[in-house]
Amino acid sequence: MIEKTGLSKREINKARKRADIVRVASGMFLEQGYATTTMSGIADAVGGSKATLWAHFASKEELFAAVVDLHVEIFARDVDEVLTGQSFSRAALRRACLRFVDCLLRENSVLLYRLVTSEGERYPEVKETFYTRGPVKLRCAITDFFATRFDREEAVRLTQITVAAVTGYRSDVLLRPEPVRPGQHEDFVDTLLAHIAWPDA
Repeated sequence: MIEKTGLSKREINKARKRADIVRVASGMFLEQGYATTTMSGIADAVGGSKATLWAHFASKEELFAAVVDLHVEIFARDVDEVLTGQSFSRAALRRACLRFVDCLLRENSVLLYRLVTSEGERYPEVKETFYTRGPVKLRCAITDFFATRFDREEAVRLTQITVAAVTGYRSDVLLRPEPVRPGQHEDFVDTLLAHIAWPDA
């Protein structure tokens, strides 16, 4: 939903059209992959002329970046809710880790992760776009959270450990043939927090 003030009707319509393009492109990238999705196919799915699509996005790479931004915005909003303005405590970190796990295992997050890991080597721009617009921003938010209690250098190290553990857990869950059992995420997070040697905590 686009809510902007002080814009002309033309500017509002342009913003809405751009949002529609990104929404349609998102579905196509996640369902078909990066290589198979074409600008022509997106233009056909959106409707209207190809010139309209090119007026908004100069390349497939630029459009993919907008798709990543869309998913990162949703992901970051949910994670930031339990990080922004919070001072470090184990209880706050537990809440953040559980939210992080939940967000990583959402369908669209899993599909985007699989797209990046399967096509990132062939298309380095896919990996770079995703990493700089997603994980890097998330790491900064987590580091800022840790920095409310520890010095910056230690906060960076704690971020590395936490992110590696949680994303590794995500990979383990996705590879397992059996479904996630009730309480499994909570058990993992509690085990993680219990086994970190907290400096001066």
